[in-house]
Amino acid sequence: MATKMAKEKNSGFTKVGDISRRAIIGDQYVDGMLKEKNPFDHEWQEYLNNQLWGRTWARGILSHQQLSLVNLSMLAGLGRMEEFELHFRIALTRTKVPLIQLREILLHIGMYCGVPIGRDAFAIARRVLKEERIDVSQLDDIPVKKSSGKNKK
Repeated sequence: MATKMAKEKNSGFTKVGDISRRAIIGDQYVDGMLKEKNPFDHEWQEYLNNQLWGRTWARGILSHQQLSLVNLSMLAGLGRMEEFELHFRIALTRTKVPLIQLREILLHIGMYCGVPIGRDAFAIARRVLKEERIDVSQLDDIPVKKSSGKNKK
């Protein structure tokens, strides 16, 4: 009976959306959101599941790592730092964006969104890295190409 009720509560949710959603933000997070779902916000949860997760994250045109970097940039640009923190943690622990790329996107954020947002982004990153016990002492740097400033033809 409980399974039938759960299916009815989540009727209209696509399987691809649910799979994608759980892969990116995790079962615990999704289950917590769905546990709180009620008739008022059912349509919102269905929309998130089917459109955001099923028709955006599941498309496969951009990798999950690329989408994580795009999300971090947009969220910082909007000043949505609570959501930025969630997506920084997702990028770090779920989509496995390399630290070197996370640092690079934070530098870009600081340049294009402004120093105060960049400062906040780095503060959040430091806190999340510490909470997740990520050792940054051996950052896996890739050689940076130095631009000579000359146009090559």
